Amino acid sequence: MDPKDKVISSEVKSKIVFVMKKEGGKLSFKDIKDLVGVSTDTLKLHLADLIADGVIRKCKGKYVLTDIGEEIGELLLKRNY
Repeated sequence: MDPKDKVISSEVKSKIVFVMKKEGGKLSFKDIKDLVGVSTDTLKLHLADLIADGVIRKCKGKYVLTDIGEEIGELLLKRNY
């Protein structure tokens, strides 16, 4: 399954990418947690998956959308997630 399909098929991952795109593509763990509304452990798990799939990366303590993440975020915004 490609990264786009993995994100689209997961409600939490979709919400993370959507929120990150909507908020400018660069957020702290706490910001994502507050905006998405999931537990710390759940968020850690999904962020690790998104990093492994190349959708986001960690940079200077913040999570940043990669080019792939930006594309998926655009798609989610157009769908009015």
